[in-house]
Amino acid sequence: MNYKKIDYFKEEYKARFDKIHLDEIYKWKAFKCFQDNWNIESDDFTSMLSASLDMTENLLDSVVWPKTMLIQNSEKNEEQVRELFYLLIDEEVDLIQRINEFKDGINKISKSNFPDKKSYQDHRAIMVYLSLFYPDKYYLYKFGMFCDFIESIDYSYEPRMGKDENIGQYLNMCELVRNELVKDQELLKLHKNRIDEDCYYDSNYNLLTQDFIYAVTRHLKDSQISLEEDRASEDYTAPTITTITEENIIIPKGKSDFNPKLTNIKGQQRQNKITGDAGEVWLVKHLKNEYKSSKVNHTSFEKGDGAGYDIKLVDKDDNVKYIEVKTTKGKCSTPFYITKTELNRSIQEKEKYYLYRLYDYDKEKDIYKIAIINGDLTLFCGFPKSYRVSVKN
Repeated sequence: MNYKKIDYFKEEYKARFDKIHLDEIYKWKAFKCFQDNWNIESDDFTSMLSASLDMTENLLDSVVWPKTMLIQNSEKNEEQVRELFYLLIDEEVDLIQRINEFKDGINKISKSNFPDKKSYQDHRAIMVYLSLFYPDKYYLYKFGMFCDFIESIDYSYEPRMGKDENIGQYLNMCELVRNELVKDQELLKLHKNRIDEDCYYDSNYNLLTQDFIYAVTRHLKDSQISLEEDRASEDYTAPTITTITEENIIIPKGKSDFNPKLTNIKGQQRQNKITGDAGEVWLVKHLKNEYKSSKVNHTSFEKGDGAGYDIKLVDKDDNVKYIEVKTTKGKCSTPFYITKTELNRSIQEKEKYYLYRLYDYDKEKDIYKIAIINGDLTLFCGFPKSYRVSVKN
């Protein structure tokens, strides 16, 4: 991801903020309308649903008619549609599973009610529902917008129409973009000043982030021209790579210092995730440049965490590398953590498993140094900081 281009578009966005605001402020009004009206337990669910989505305008009904079909199906099968929304907003269940179950369920209902019509409940529509319900977690999604924005900022992913993997990639990309926007106090002030009592206050800036992404692909299209020369002049620079072995292990002190510390755990965890995600995106781009004939899948973005690795690389001979990425902007010796799943995966895959340690980030050149550990990580995981304990009553 090209951060220089994000900075460039950010300045253009601020310069044209008043004009963009007039065209796009309806989104904040639509979110306020939804938050004011939504009640999944309403006795009249269909009327409530209609009122909640009343101001969504072209968020849903620009070219096709997902809102219209949703309401019409709810009029005929209100309790089934209500139940589908219960399932969709259940955060205990995997996101892609929820999306597909909602889509399959509404398609089945719609086919029974309107056999000659489509339901139009695609990724775009379902992400609208999720964003309206969880505005601090999700982002409004359009496939075409995603494709255009990726091209504008050199993001290393190739979307394919209708693929579930697009959603994870998009949400993680939005988080990286959001992290850049919230650093700009001038932009945040512009954003805050435009919100009145008829608008949802986007305190987490997710809706602002989506508005920026959409603006780059629509309102700032003419700005793309001035970046063509910069894009053409960019050359790939190979990073410095070293191999880490058992001899490189730094053994920590055995005793605890027992000094208490006040730490913003939640804020620290979010920043660590952003740093880690940015490193993964950078490494995917590097691997695609380095292994041009190989297939590089960003598993942690496309399917989520829990596989025990972040990236799967398959070369032309079907040889597989499972790659876990640990990123710091500081020194290679900065401590990092390995999960039990990652450790077990390294034991299982042995020589197919690689840990890439990204460090010493140079923002101006957008390049990390890389240290690589190959194989079983057991020797690197002998010093637990915490322990899992179960107590039987």
